[in-house]
Amino acid sequence: MKRRSVLVALAVIAVTAFVSAIAASASYGGKARHSAKSIEVFSLWGGSEKDAFLKVTAAFTAQTGIDVKYTSGRDFITEIRTRLAAGNPAEIAIVPRPGFLGTLARENVLKPLSSIGLSTAYMKQNYGPAWISLATVGGKLYAVPAKANSKSVIWYRPDQFKKYKWKTPKTWSQLLALTKKMKAKQATQGFAPWSIGDGPSQSQWVLTDWFEDIYLRTAGPAKYQLLFSGKLPFTDKSVVTALKTMLQIVNNNYALGGIQGILGTSFVDGIARVFEGAPKTPHAQLYMEGGFVGGIALGQINPSLKPGITINDFPWPTINAKFGRPLLGAGDLAVAFKDSPEIRQFMKYISTAAAATVWVSTGAVISPNKGVSGSAYPNLLVRNEAAQVKSAKVFRFDGSDQMPGAFGDTWGFALQNVIQHPSSIKSILAGFQSKIAGQWGS
Repeated sequence: MKRRSVLVALAVIAVTAFVSAIAASASYGGKARHSAKSIEVFSLWGGSEKDAFLKVTAAFTAQTGIDVKYTSGRDFITEIRTRLAAGNPAEIAIVPRPGFLGTLARENVLKPLSSIGLSTAYMKQNYGPAWISLATVGGKLYAVPAKANSKSVIWYRPDQFKKYKWKTPKTWSQLLALTKKMKAKQATQGFAPWSIGDGPSQSQWVLTDWFEDIYLRTAGPAKYQLLFSGKLPFTDKSVVTALKTMLQIVNNNYALGGIQGILGTSFVDGIARVFEGAPKTPHAQLYMEGGFVGGIALGQINPSLKPGITINDFPWPTINAKFGRPLLGAGDLAVAFKDSPEIRQFMKYISTAAAATVWVSTGAVISPNKGVSGSAYPNLLVRNEAAQVKSAKVFRFDGSDQMPGAFGDTWGFALQNVIQHPSSIKSILAGFQSKIAGQWGS
């Protein structure tokens, strides 16, 4: 994601973080402690997500005197591997995939939370069973759930819907009908129905989210869990059905720039095609991705956007009525490669509701921490997302993130192959299945 380095913004961040730290200190550790110690935190976050995290680290530093050096890398797994091989991993990393967390834990390169002072009983006070389960490998808890998000939303411009008298769809057939109405206006109004940013710059995960939301609604939550735990092959006909459903929208006709436009547009640039010029006519009307899109759109693309007026989202529509609207979600997990008093302090801090409240106040993320109040969220978009995650009756975690090692990326590239060669779906799936078979951890 794009980086921003505006001095005025940084000054505001520092002041805000200091005030937040004072407010947080009563529940975290009382009087500030000062030292010359420092730790490094490694993550893939950039842009508004990075800025939000820096507010948390600034609050921690103001409270403890421990400096936090933040480093980021888009090719996350490769960089983690390189640094582990060199013997100098960051003290703490924010892992975006439970599958990779499991791989690292089984390689014995992570510190179990119990060994750095965070008991399972303590963690259960702050996080629900689903998050505890995702952070557990082989019966041991290895990670602090850092942030969460819904991936079952579609983004749109309410002002455009009002202008053309469109309604937000509740079913897949209604979504297809809406897409066709938008397409009918493309010649005279200049916009495409959909913007989809699936590349370059490591954006291939966007298509994995498209597939997962559709698979969850066509095959159902039970099969979804079988598929993304290695118990159902990707050659299963249910996968073919979901991909053919996806191709009803993800195609040359409905996507801005066609298939090559999809592959030539990054995730963030895809958001911009809908929201960068608001309230002017957009390049495209719809964008599918997680709740974090709102923070990126407001923070990086167009700060003048007005939630509920020029930016909003609607829940993913139903496809098979018997499966309803299950929630696809994701999140990032903080892990420790080393142990020290400073590492223990930081891991304890980010597990608190006080730290999470600083984090969510930015509007860039939502927190899985049970102690965060709904009033901590600063705008309609993140409040709605937090409520959606909290109220979900059926929740499934991002499937590609559950894949072992770097196979989430491999799956993303396979889906890029699918949209370019729809007639070769079965052979592409067979090739992917041959690669991942036997790779799932216990």
